[in-house]
Parts: sequence; structure tokens; C-alpha cells
Amino acid sequence: MFLDAYVNQKVQIKLKNFPDSMIGDITGIYQPDEWYLVKIVHAENMGIWVENPCYKRTPVQKEDGTAIPDEDQVEETCITHMFLRWDYIASVITFPDADPKADKKAKLIGFQPDID
Repeated sequence: MFLDAYVNQKVQIKLKNFPDSMIGDITGIYQPDEWYLVKIVHAENMGIWVENPCYKRTPVQKEDGTAIPDEDQVEETCITHMFLRWDYIASVITFPDADPKADKKAKLIGFQPDID
């Protein structure tokens, strides 16, 4: 697959038909009508795996299953990988000779926009 050459690199994607139920903190996609700059983790026939570098979670249990008291629960940021089906991707732009960066046309997954 062509995108295999771009694994661990950033590309721009334009989404389409993105379900409202997937907009928000879980996916890191807040404005699905915008272009997004994503790091490809893996490409396959049904879609692409992309990185969300800003996923936020608050652990409520320790690894042994013991509950963490509310006052000791701390939100943490971690990297997650998310699968985007081709059904939700309208276009992909690759940058063979440059390291793409977020710009006015492309948002980063996981960063919530300033809403006035």
C-alpha cells in the first residue's frame, strides 16, 4: 500500500461523514470539517491507524484492581492509536520532501481549538 512508506510520518487528512458521536475528547477530533495533521502508525485495507498525542485519562484503579480514592486521582496525558476507516477519510496529502507542521489549514489531533 502506498501509505506504508509514510508510517511514522505525518500526513494531512480531510475527513468526511465523521459521526457526531466520535467528535470530542475520545478521538481528539473537534472540528471534523477541517484538515488534520496526523502521524500514521499503520495503514491497512480498511483504513489507517493514527496517533493522538494528547489523549487524557484519569485512572480510577491501580493495576491490582484496588480503587484509587477520588482525592488521589490525577488526570494524565498519554499517546493513543486510533483507527480511522476509509469511509471517514475524503483525502490524504503526503509530504515526500518536507516535514509537515500544523498550519492554518491543518489541525493537530488532540488539541482542542480556542472557541470564542
